[in-house]
Amino acid sequence: MKKQVVAHKVQLLDVFIEKINCQRVADFQSGIPYDVVFSVKAKTINNNLAYGYFRIKILFDKEPKIFNLDITVRGEFKCEKTTNRTELKRFVEQQGLPLLLPWARQAVASLTLSMGLPPLLLPLIDVFATIRSNEPVKEESKGSKG
Repeated sequence: MKKQVVAHKVQLLDVFIEKINCQRVADFQSGIPYDVVFSVKAKTINNNLAYGYFRIKILFDKEPKIFNLDITVRGEFKCEKTTNRTELKRFVEQQGLPLLLPWARQAVASLTLSMGLPPLLLPLIDVFATIRSNEPVKEESKGSKG
């Protein structure tokens, strides 16, 4: 049985590496702990076009710091129909992580390999749990009757 694919009204048209800041500092030693810090931002260009920015930093807690790495990946999102800029921005902010993360993972692995280090494969993440855990906490309304 054939299954129909229904395209979303917003499409990811292109992905670019917007910025790379990387420096090898020491030789690789297996098992050195590191942290991954990321951010997702969106900028609407008009009612049909928005850019999503996924920034990832690799941070080493202890010495020796093997390398410094900061990459920003930019995705170009286009909406087929004219839409509200706020709605388009919200979509890009919410979908930037799952859609742009694969490009960032590939860039990190490729860069570390090009630096003469074993490729660093960023861990797979639970995208939805990550998004939920990074959402601003909503305050309970004050003065509620109870």
